[in-house]
This record gives sequence, C-alpha cells and structure tokens, in this order.
Amino acid sequence: MRYYAMIKYCCSSTTASGSSISIISEAQTQDAKVNEIPAFCKEEVSFLSISKDKRMAATLGLISMLCCVMLFPRLHAVILYTESNSSSSPIANLTLNPEKLKLTWDSSVTVTEYICSMKVGKRVVWKTVYNKTCMFSMSQAKPIHKGALFQVQATYNHTFYSGEGRFIPQGMNGTSVENFSCVIYNISFMNCTWEAGRNAPEDTQYFLFWQYSKEEDEQECPHYVRDAPGRHIACSFQDVKDIKNTVYFLVNGSSNESEIQFYDEYIALYEIEKLTPPLNITVSCSEDRAECIVQWKWPQLSHLEGNGDGCFEYQIDIQNKKTNANPKESCNECPTVTETSYTFQNYNGEKKYSLQIRAKGDTCRISQNWGEWSEPIEFGTDGNPDDAVLTYETVLLLIALGTILVALVIFFLCKRYCSLKKLFSPVPQPKNKFGELFQISDKNIQREWMDLPPTKYETEEITTVEEIK
Repeated sequence: MRYYAMIKYCCSSTTASGSSISIISEAQTQDAKVNEIPAFCKEEVSFLSISKDKRMAATLGLISMLCCVMLFPRLHAVILYTESNSSSSPIANLTLNPEKLKLTWDSSVTVTEYICSMKVGKRVVWKTVYNKTCMFSMSQAKPIHKGALFQVQATYNHTFYSGEGRFIPQGMNGTSVENFSCVIYNISFMNCTWEAGRNAPEDTQYFLFWQYSKEEDEQECPHYVRDAPGRHIACSFQDVKDIKNTVYFLVNGSSNESEIQFYDEYIALYEIEKLTPPLNITVSCSEDRAECIVQWKWPQLSHLEGNGDGCFEYQIDIQNKKTNANPKESCNECPTVTETSYTFQNYNGEKKYSLQIRAKGDTCRISQNWGEWSEPIEFGTDGNPDDAVLTYETVLLLIALGTILVALVIFFLCKRYCSLKKLFSPVPQPKNKFGELFQISDKNIQREWMDLPPTKYETEEITTVEEIK
C-alpha cells in the first residue's frame, strides 16, 4: 500500500498558526477532511508519495514545512509557504503581505545580511536587506495576478538557508478584466477602461483601486462609467498629480456564481499621458526668400520642472489647403525636429497653406507617444483674383441690401408709432433784436410818407413847328 504525507493547512488572514505532517493511506485520501483542502493547494502541494518502509523517516526527517494560507478577500488568492528543510535554519515564520509586497520573518541567530527576491514568470527582482523585513517598491514591483514566488535567503556558518512564499491567485480562468488601459489628457484628467472577462458571469461587477505608494492605502475609483446592464467598464479621475511617478492599479470582481480573478498592473503615469498641442504657434513668411519661419513653445505639462528645451520631438504637417487633407496619425512623410522652430522652404505666396504641429517626449520623463495636433493655422493666399473680386462684390451687395432693409424697417415703425413732428420737432431760434429794429423803422417811414401833403402836378404845353417848303 502507498502512503501520502498530507499537509494540514490553516486559514488565518495573513499568518500561519501552525502546520504539521500526517501519514495517511491511499484509501484515506477520499476522506472528507482531505477534500477540505482547496484544489489549488492540492495541485501546488502535489502530495508526497512515500513507501511504507519510509514512513518513520518521513515523519522524523522534518520534511519541508508547508502551509496554505488564505489571503485577504480582495485578491482571492492563497499563499503557500515553504521553509528550509533543516531544523537549525535561522529563517522561521516567514510571512508575506501581498498588498504591501512585504516579507517578514524571524531569525534564531544574528544574520547580518539577507537577500530577498520576487519572481514573476521569468523576471526576477533581487534586493539586499540588513534586517528581517523586505519590501519591494513601486519601481521594483511586478504584477502578481498570474502568480509570484517570494524568497528569502541567508548564509549562517557557511550554510545556505532559504524560505519562500508562493502566491497563487484563485478564481475561474477568463473572469478577470481584459484590455485594461489608462490615458491622461488635458494635463490632470485620467480615464481607465476595461472589458469584462470572456468567461465572467453576467452578474459580475468590477471595482478599481489605485495606489501611489505601498506605504499608502489603496483608493477606490471616484467616478465609475457603466454599460447598459450596469456593469463598471471605466473610471474617470480628476486632478491627477505626481504624473512622473508609478502607480499601482488593481481591478477585482465579485459574482454570486463564481470567484472572479483579479487583475493588477504598475503604470508610470507619464508614459500614458496624451500631450497637449504646442503653444504660441506663429508663422512669418517672406516671398523674396520663398520661405516661412514657424515658431512655437513646448506643450504644457504639470510635472515638467525648469526648461523644456531638448525634452520634446515635434512633427510638422504643412499642406496645401486646396487638398483639404487632414493630418494623419501616421504622418510618415511629415518632418520632425527637436527645436522649437522650423523653416518651410519653397513657399508660394499665391497658395494657401494649413499648418499643424504635435509633440512627444524625446529624452525627459515624458510620454513617447504622439500628442494632440494643434488647431489648423492658415497662411498665404489662394491665388485666385477672380474669387477675391467676387467675394468683395458679394460683401458690398450684402452691405447695401442690409442698409436698405434697416431704413425701410425704421420708416415703417416711425410711420406707425410716431409723427414726423414728434420725431423732428422744430429747433428754437434766438430772438433777433435787429429784425425788430428794422420793423419799427419801416413803420415810421410809412407813417411819415402818409403824412406828407399831396403833390401838385403842372400842365405843360408842347407846340410842334413844321417848316413849309
């Protein structure tokens, strides 16, 4: 008959209260107590198969002590601890706080130096500490939603010892969120979006948490965006600060049908920022030299300290306006510069051009993705004098028609609601003293003329003499 070493487990929140090794027969593996061990623990422990004649050796040999620990419910995971197989190991009571990515342990002797590590997939982060605590910072940490191995190593009396904690996520595969992404726009606004897991039950609800530092508590999303059934599919943040830092994002879920896998990610905020357009764009053209000088200032950033020269790369899109072409996201033929000025050659004053500029980070801690295009700026002329004359005549005609229409409206309003006398009342004139004087003089002259005696007329005789031949 074959025997198995069964690992008894404890389910405290963060630490193991105890563990032991029992020898059971193959028939006893169907016992209800054995089946109480979660499936993920059974898979990880892979019961130690030993023969009957080695039972005592297995019991007394202090096989590696294992313990399966339930983690806080928010991550739906367990931790499987494995300590060194020597009773004289200075490393004991190894515990892991996944929320803080913090390892702690006890030591029966004085060890001056420990080496702790975090392994996620093929990536390993090593850290040297000089006390019995090891904490991985935001810049060192890796996402653990696919599992992770934490380890502590030490050397005492030329003997190597180690202890480890294996982090094992729970939940049905395909239930965690998919296509999680975030973008920062307009300097301090951020949107995070995701899709429901392909195998997530219909009643699954997701919750987003974020954390600036492992020393700080996690904060939940302030403003969720819901789809038609009411499921959270996005989150919006306002007044985002410290864009130059790395932030931890955690999305977990809940359902009445099954456990939901969590998703976590570390994101450097400056890498997801959508840069605003360059500022103060000006164009100065010279027909004699057939060129235009374009100048601008770098985009506005909340975390840029000091001079921004040399931190950006700019893309310039200049097109003939008659083509009516809009700037493309992949403007492969557009010239790029690192200065805040550009000389446009082969300028034709009889053509009209449209100018747009966008920017991305070059050397500083600035997003390497192209930002927003600036608003179109037009310069030059369209080179069609007939169109210009037509436009001028059209404007004059509209002005004339408008004037006539206004005059007619005023005329009819005045005719209906007021009289011309009220509208154009006589203006009072000053009294003319000289006119009265002339009137008095005329009256006196007439009076004197009437008082004169009548004139006597005398009759004259005229005799005509005619000579007779």
